[in-house]
Amino acid sequence: MEYITKDMSLKEIMEKDDKLFKQITKFGFDICCTKMDTLEDSCQKKGINLNLALNKLNNIVDDINYIEKLIEENQ
Repeated sequence: MEYITKDMSLKEIMEKDDKLFKQITKFGFDICCTKMDTLEDSCQKKGINLNLALNKLNNIVDDINYIEKLIEENQ
C-alpha cells in the first residue's frame, strides 16, 4: 500500500483500509460533509498538526504492509 500524502482526500484514505478509516474518525474529521477535502485542508480546519496526522496514518500503512509481507512470505 502506498503512503498517505497531504494531498489525498479523506475519502481516498478511508477507502484504503478499515484501520485508516478508524484513525480518520479518531481525529474528529467531518467524514460526511467534507470527505472530499484533502488531509491538509482537514487538518487546518480542525487545528491538527499535519505532520502528526501523516505520521500516525503512515505508521498504520507500515503495519499493514508488514502484515501483508508476512502473509505473502508464508504462502
